[in-house]
Amino acid sequence: MKTLHRSLIVLLLAVFVLAACLPQSTPTPIAPEKGTRVLRVGTGDSGEGLSPHQEIIAMYEDENPDVLVQLEAVAGRDYYTRLLTQLAAEAAPDVMQIGDDAVPSFVEKGAFIPLDDYLGADFDPTIYLPGLLAPGQIDGTQYLLPKDYSPLGVYYNKTIFDEAGLDYPQEDWTWADFLDIALELTQDTDGDNAPDIWGVQLPATWTTGFEYWVAAAGGQLISEDGKQFVGYMDSEEVIKAVTFYADLYNKYRVAPPPADLNAFGGGNSEFANGQAAMYIFGRWPQSSLLDNPNIRLGVAPPPQDEQRANILFWGGFGVASTSAHPQTATDFLTFYAGEEGAEVWKDWALPAVRSVAESSGMARDPIESVWISELDHLVPRAYTYTMYWNETADPALRAALEAAILQTNANIPAIMEQAAQEAQTALDALLAEE
Repeated sequence: MKTLHRSLIVLLLAVFVLAACLPQSTPTPIAPEKGTRVLRVGTGDSGEGLSPHQEIIAMYEDENPDVLVQLEAVAGRDYYTRLLTQLAAEAAPDVMQIGDDAVPSFVEKGAFIPLDDYLGADFDPTIYLPGLLAPGQIDGTQYLLPKDYSPLGVYYNKTIFDEAGLDYPQEDWTWADFLDIALELTQDTDGDNAPDIWGVQLPATWTTGFEYWVAAAGGQLISEDGKQFVGYMDSEEVIKAVTFYADLYNKYRVAPPPADLNAFGGGNSEFANGQAAMYIFGRWPQSSLLDNPNIRLGVAPPPQDEQRANILFWGGFGVASTSAHPQTATDFLTFYAGEEGAEVWKDWALPAVRSVAESSGMARDPIESVWISELDHLVPRAYTYTMYWNETADPALRAALEAAILQTNANIPAIMEQAAQEAQTALDALLAEE
């Protein structure tokens, strides 16, 4: 990758020298690419998830007979490593799909071209719903366009609420409201001194989801310059968020203990089994929950504390810096991630394009509209401030949440101070190597 990075620097210097020799008032446009071109599109999707890709590609090829698009499911356990290996060998797909938290490191490694150089005057960024271009930007430059996304929401089982005679969660509810409802709905129905119905199923030590609690409490986990965890991860606001979260398990006992901390989200299934009234998560399991006979499903925004806040989970497409056809790849990408593609994606995920969200009725649907309207309340995720989040703070925060959940009467300030120090030490070491 260092060789690739040096090559890119040499190339950029050559471009700068050439540009200096040209009249500054008449910039040379990028020449159109002609003849039959073959584009490769890499995705981490598989199985049935390849169907929307294939459908959009067929539509594009019908309109552009001089372009052939090959879909490549990049198989393997470490998708990102495989993509980076392909880039180093100059054998990467022309268009690559990655998740939001990988964007900073991929861009720093020179993996993607700046799309701004190729999008042209016809590109209209206002077609996208709010907040959906930002995860594909670094320092104001657009490198990727959105594929799919989800904020957090609170699923609730209307049956449990109705049987208890409680109103459904409202848009402006608070942490206090949330706790009152969870306490009311946690029930021992058989008299064995153990809950048979829980107020809420929580995602245990899921650090990304926990960023919502921090934001709602008015805190953040890292400084905006990306250099300080101490003073942030151990701040009063973060301590408040961790304390409230842990108390839902230990003090108020409205959440079932994690079934398996090694499993994503704690391995719990109480909500799906009809044994929990609420469940905080993203949109991904919604289709199965709608078909679940144990549940009459509703969705509400996450409750607010010091502020109303939500976080975004996002996947997008960019054009590889090694592509032989960057202009054609960008043109395809604006179709793939634009209005035409969104007409297909909407049947598989939330549409990123405003007009499709509205014309499909999803923006007015009582469930889907919640996810879409939450885009107005997004706060930046911690990874946007440092490319080293996964190597530094994520393991420290995960360990802190585990200790807070599993230790009755845990010393939360001490736990968070230790977590901040561990994250800071790891970050300082990586920054020193730059």
